[in-house]
Amino acid sequence: MSHKATNWAIEQRGLKPATKIVLWHLCDRYNPDHGCFPSQEQLAQDCEISRASLNRHLEELERRGLVAREARRDAETCKQLSTRYRLAFEEKFKPIETENPCPEMRHGNDAETVSQKDENPCLKNDESRVSNCDTNPVREPVREPVSEREGAREAQEPETATVSKDAWKRRFRKAHAEWPTYASDSATTAEAEWFKLSEKDREAAADRLGAYVFHVKHQVGRSKFCAFAVYLRDKLWKRLPVQATAGDAGQSLEAKPFGKAWGAVRFACLLDGPKGSTPKLTTAQEQMVAQGLYSRDVLLRDKRAREGWPRVNTMHERAIRRHVGVQAEASLEPLADLFGKVHRDSPAWIAWRDLHEKNGWPWFGPDRDCPEWVWMPAPPDAPETYSNPFAEVRAALARFEAEHAKLSERQAAE
Repeated sequence: MSHKATNWAIEQRGLKPATKIVLWHLCDRYNPDHGCFPSQEQLAQDCEISRASLNRHLEELERRGLVAREARRDAETCKQLSTRYRLAFEEKFKPIETENPCPEMRHGNDAETVSQKDENPCLKNDESRVSNCDTNPVREPVREPVSEREGAREAQEPETATVSKDAWKRRFRKAHAEWPTYASDSATTAEAEWFKLSEKDREAAADRLGAYVFHVKHQVGRSKFCAFAVYLRDKLWKRLPVQATAGDAGQSLEAKPFGKAWGAVRFACLLDGPKGSTPKLTTAQEQMVAQGLYSRDVLLRDKRAREGWPRVNTMHERAIRRHVGVQAEASLEPLADLFGKVHRDSPAWIAWRDLHEKNGWPWFGPDRDCPEWVWMPAPPDAPETYSNPFAEVRAALARFEAEHAKLSERQAAE
């Protein structure tokens, strides 16, 4: 451990909390005489994150010129040795010039032979043998042993599958995120039911999900939903009347990313409040708080923003990474008319971001990942009539909130 190194890590600004934790633990492993050589497994355990998440934070540190990874091999056996991490305060430090470092520089795996034949390639790096997306070191409780659960899933997979299992898992996560009880569901149980279905039934379950939710809400008038696993197990989409399916399909609209309808769905979800229980800090985060690196309130607010609005965060990820929107109920169309375009470099944009932080809401992400113009709630009066941009966005949100409340009352009365 080097106090100079850890103090240097503390002084860095502009990093996300998790990225700064990774940098601090790297510096904690730094030896002034020898350097920094932790294995990825050890570093992931120190930070209490998965190795796939660790690599994303390391890439961010490399992009900012704070860290450079150096692959090493044994001269005699050619086995890969643990990666050397060079830190920006070291003499003769040279930042990585490429935006996408070589995958072979990602893992220091304690003298394991390099091979391209791993049966479980990382989701992050496609067919590369490195960065296997292993589970988070903070173990979550499961209903049955992992080995038995995974074995059961493999046994349930049809022998003549036409789509890869990873693709079906992605389709499952996408469909599950749209289900009303997503926040309280057991993803493990729901995924097990998903893979018990035939490929044809999985396709139908996902395609008819929106129609089923709409029918239950607006035709049946029921506000409570069963777990997603029950929807899959009982094949509830097959119970939809033909006329309901056809009618519902015409009463929903495709909300394009960052557009008016997309924004209406997003703000409606934000106003519903956070889901789940109160978040707790990890051991590593508690250590950071004890050392004065971060405020407990700031870390808890960040965790609540990431965990309390799962559908909103899914919308952000799909919009930014895949340019995919969501299905919006036609009833939200009047709310979409309350939106106006906001430039991402404008004072109003900064005011919206500050208001999200004040309310503990998740923000879109880095501004560079957002389009130049984003539809946000517009104020009832001209912008120049307000004393400052923050007053303008508060008035815009108040109008949207009032109209959303009226819409909810009308739907409840129906």
